[in-house]
Amino acid sequence: MTRPIIPRDDVARELSVSSRMLLRYESLGLVRVVHEGELVGYEPAQIRRLWTIVTYQRDLGINLAGVEVILRLREQLADVHRRLGGLAEEMRAALEPDDSPGGVESDE
Repeated sequence: MTRPIIPRDDVARELSVSSRMLLRYESLGLVRVVHEGELVGYEPAQIRRLWTIVTYQRDLGINLAGVEVILRLREQLADVHRRLGGLAEEMRAALEPDDSPGGVESDE
């Protein structure tokens, strides 16, 4: 199964930015480019990330340093949410009554 890759030039055109700007984002480590044969482009998740970057810069006037900080904070927050979800699941499992045969539960 091949993953969908959208060419860099197509992404630049759709986001109304230059390919050079996308190269800059790549060099700063803000997005990851995918090479598949001669095709160079982005996976859908990276395109969403690019859209976010362009929106922060164009619509909100945030410079690239600010964008980097915001993206890093968003990633950290997403990680905290994942970890909290895992802990909540562990707590739920630990608090469930033991219905297995030979369990300690009693009706008396």
